[in-house]
Amino acid sequence: MSEFNVAGAIQELVAKDQIKLAIARLQRGLDRRDAALLGSAFHEDAAVDYSFFNGSAADFSAMMTGGPDGPAHQVTMHRPTNLWIRVAGDQAISESSIIAYSPSGEGADAVQSLIGGRYLDRHECRGGDWRLTHRTYVLDWNINQPGTGTALATFSEPVVRGGWRGDDAGLRQLADWGLHEGPYEEQGGDVEISKALAAKAEAAFARSEIHDLIVALSRAMDRGDEALMRSLWHPGAKVEGGGYFSGSAEDFCTYMTDTMRSMVRMAHTVANEWIRVDRNAAVAETYVIAIATSRTDEGDQDALVGGRYLDRFERRDGEWKFTFRTFVHDWQIEQPSTDQRDDPHGMYAALTRRGRLHPDDPVYAFWNSLPSATA
Repeated sequence: MSEFNVAGAIQELVAKDQIKLAIARLQRGLDRRDAALLGSAFHEDAAVDYSFFNGSAADFSAMMTGGPDGPAHQVTMHRPTNLWIRVAGDQAISESSIIAYSPSGEGADAVQSLIGGRYLDRHECRGGDWRLTHRTYVLDWNINQPGTGTALATFSEPVVRGGWRGDDAGLRQLADWGLHEGPYEEQGGDVEISKALAAKAEAAFARSEIHDLIVALSRAMDRGDEALMRSLWHPGAKVEGGGYFSGSAEDFCTYMTDTMRSMVRMAHTVANEWIRVDRNAAVAETYVIAIATSRTDEGDQDALVGGRYLDRFERRDGEWKFTFRTFVHDWQIEQPSTDQRDDPHGMYAALTRRGRLHPDDPVYAFWNSLPSATA
């Protein structure tokens, strides 16, 4: 194995960390309707393309955060997962899945929607500051149910309620803590790194590479991308999924590609990764919520499945790949599909950029637009 480049790994980890923070500020700004917070995620000349709006990030921020305050219970939540970042010098691109909670209407007309999609983001580092320069939104799925709980004005459980701007308890708490991240002083010259610190840096970078494998497999399954799926396993790898599949990784790739192409849609959102690395071997537990829509004689049916992936990895010839995966099933919800993407008068009609199978999904042209980065 070639000698580990500590400085290069640290530089890439720092870039990815700052990109994650910028994305987090963007999502927080949307949900709190805070224009300053939302705008802090973008460079001044940034733009967005959400289909329903295609223009400057500044105008987008004003549109999404303006207007009357409205009822406090009509807050949204944008929860990004599956973040996959490619860095090339002072430029980067990323793909992230998003589950958005969006209530609408009042009283008998109240609806609670879960909306699944993806962000295709471009980032640049200017003056040492990583921010977004462009965001594209892709719609994948939606679930819409009559309003209950917090969607109703009568909800009065003794909880700390989310709100907008200064009315949000979370923003007030953060402000009370008063912690601000200041600039770090440049030390100058070369810095000697101990063997222990170098080993920790190598393990951290290995976890970053393994994270990318986990999200890459999710994308491959959702897009029916058999070539990508097969590229993620070492020869001889196995999959144990109980009754639905047990066998070689090669056969699993065929099985999953065929399964995806028989479904209406599928989305695997992964989070809560716990990864342990021991030299050239690693194990991981990852939480997953899969949303799958299938065709039945009674109409389309949604299944929300929650569980965990237990994975083993090995680094061979300097490359990490899967050697084993087990899926542990924890919970499942089944219900008739309420997807409204085909309603020409519905709220999703303006979201014209939709998720597709490989190779037609928008991510593929986007992902190949940074040729100097390593996948």
